[in-house]
Amino acid sequence: MATISKPVLLSTVITILFLVIVFVGWSNYRLFEARFTTQLTLDEAELLAEGTSIFSRELGHIKNTTLFLRNSIDSLSTTRDHISDVVWFEPDITQVFSQFAKTSPFISQVRWIDPTGKELARVNSHNGEIVIVPSDQLQDKSERYYVHQNNFIVGDNVYISPVDLNIENNQIVTPLEPTLRGVVPLSHHRKGILVVNYNLTKLFDQLRSLSNDRLFLDLVSTNGEWMVSQTPEQEWKNTLNNHPTDNYFNTLYPEVWAAITQGTGMTSVLFQGQMWSANKVVVENEGVAIETEQVSCLYFIARSRLHILAEYQAYLQKLIIIIGSVAFFGLTFVLWWLIDAVYKRRALMVALEQEKSQLKVVNNDLYKANYQLVELQNELVEASKLSALGMMVAGLAHEMNTPLGGVRMALSSLGVLVNREVETLPEKSKETMLNSINIADKNLTRAVNLVASFKRITADASGQDIELFSFNDVLKDILIVYKSLLKRQPGMLLIQECEPHIEMQGFPGILFQVMQNLIDNSLQHGFKDMNRGTIKIIARKSGDNLELIIEDDGKGVSSEVVDRLFEPFVTTGRATKHTGLGLHLVHQWVYKLMGGRIEVTSKEEEGARFTVYIPLQLARVQPS
Repeated sequence: MATISKPVLLSTVITILFLVIVFVGWSNYRLFEARFTTQLTLDEAELLAEGTSIFSRELGHIKNTTLFLRNSIDSLSTTRDHISDVVWFEPDITQVFSQFAKTSPFISQVRWIDPTGKELARVNSHNGEIVIVPSDQLQDKSERYYVHQNNFIVGDNVYISPVDLNIENNQIVTPLEPTLRGVVPLSHHRKGILVVNYNLTKLFDQLRSLSNDRLFLDLVSTNGEWMVSQTPEQEWKNTLNNHPTDNYFNTLYPEVWAAITQGTGMTSVLFQGQMWSANKVVVENEGVAIETEQVSCLYFIARSRLHILAEYQAYLQKLIIIIGSVAFFGLTFVLWWLIDAVYKRRALMVALEQEKSQLKVVNNDLYKANYQLVELQNELVEASKLSALGMMVAGLAHEMNTPLGGVRMALSSLGVLVNREVETLPEKSKETMLNSINIADKNLTRAVNLVASFKRITADASGQDIELFSFNDVLKDILIVYKSLLKRQPGMLLIQECEPHIEMQGFPGILFQVMQNLIDNSLQHGFKDMNRGTIKIIARKSGDNLELIIEDDGKGVSSEVVDRLFEPFVTTGRATKHTGLGLHLVHQWVYKLMGGRIEVTSKEEEGARFTVYIPLQLARVQPS
């Protein structure tokens, strides 16, 4: 079973450790972020509770104070001028208004308005200073919405108006006075309504003071206009600039506004890196039929400072990265130390096993070397015999050239004589004699060519001198040698597809032996126990090399043998006394003597293909 390498194991363990630490770090980051967000939400809820409590307390005080004033006026004695139908109070009502205005720092105006909307009496209060407005400066308030509510107020109920800016003579009072009005009808024998204006400037300042370095409080009207904001320029901006929607909260933060207005209680939402919480406060006007657009409704909105959540996230990320890095490198060192120790122990065990196996290998190598030396000695003896045989064949070929030359000369003379006496001979005798001379000449030519072929082969094999030669001549000699051999095996075909005029410089005899060994290998091994087959010889120029291909469609070579095919003493015909040196010699001749290379491809039952690349121009080299 294959073992995992140390680097692979270490990298795998480190990767898993890194992923675990990243997962734990991310989980803790989300946990602490959620806790911080929850704490912000709780702090905002506390801020909202404190703000709404202050406002609700003052709202209740406003109702009670307004009713108290109405009851105080109803207790005054009155007289009626029947001519002018004006009710007179004793003591003067303005004095009562003045005393009442001093009871609360929030009261800015106390007014008596008749049913037509005209002011009958009015007292202004500003920073403790009481001013009774002269009758010629009293205003007509018939267009103001709170005047119309008189007909809808039942019993002792007080109508609390929405919060808006105080307007005098159709002009907004500056500095701005956020105002809330308490409206209550006078008794049936006193016509009109009592209107008390409450200046909420101090109350709003008190709400602003609730903001801190983490949270701040906004107060927004039901239509989305800021009354209290962390940015003073946003307060009442739309009312002052007559822009109905440009600076509304619901225009700048539509997603937050939708979440706030759709909620029934306190609502919290995370938006643009800030935590927003809101609480809706509706001023309940019991016993008053109020039109929808005049419902007094305020939104208290608490939100975190812009960068507080991002700063905490950055701090938390940095802290987790530092802790995770320390844990990662510490655990990585420990794991590396443990894995290194395990692999060192394993290496020691492997080294012991290798030392044992090396002894066996050395012994086997010595045995093989001895065996190969014996086989090589036998091969050298065979090579010496072949060399002696080659010299004998070369001498015999040389000696046969003389009588063959004499025979050719005699046939030539005979031909001349026959041609000279042709007219004196009968026609049939003349034809027979000429045919005999032609047959003798053709057979003599074959004998001369065969002797010349033997002479070239033996001369090239015995002396390795580089010479210029034509590959086509070598191929012709090969075909002559195997022509008579293949006559005894009619099912075997030897086909050549070679370019003409391939001129080379090298060892023609060695090249002949290479081709002979490869063809013999196909005949003896590829077509063993077979009667039919084809051997194809292909030769062409490939750049500066001769590309020589010898292929057959025989049995092929098994995958176990093909990788060792050129090793010495490798053979599948040991039983038929083959030594296994034929292809080894081919390999040595091609690589070491002729400076080429050889490739082999083969599949069982599909034949074998040997491709030899030999330089066309070979410089003289010494065989190694």
